[in-house]
Amino acid sequence: MSLNKQPQIDMWWDNGSRIVAFPHRPGEPDRATGLCDSDDAHNDLCPDAAMQLGLTDFEEYFSVLRGCVLWSPTKKTSIIYHGNATTPQRLQKMGAEFSLNDWKSRTDTHYMMGDANDDLFED
Repeated sequence: MSLNKQPQIDMWWDNGSRIVAFPHRPGEPDRATGLCDSDDAHNDLCPDAAMQLGLTDFEEYFSVLRGCVLWSPTKKTSIIYHGNATTPQRLQKMGAEFSLNDWKSRTDTHYMMGDANDDLFED
């Protein structure tokens, strides 16, 4: 990343061969968390992402690896949130996609795949 290029935030999808992201500059931080998050939602951006990934009408946005990137202006670091199936190599590519210099990754149950995702919806 260029030292004068600001890190980006927003949603992303990754089918293993292609990353679809909608990066943009962070706005003001949330008062409660102190983090800059996007106003976008995966569900809202899904039609564009699905088209770019070649998904059919029968495939849901959560059938592909996905996550989001947030920015901490006080710590000057980014956080890549992802599920259980995102590899370290794909996280590196995500860092490049969002122009991230200093970042860490965190798993989030919202982005889990496979059996881990199914377990969230059991009674």
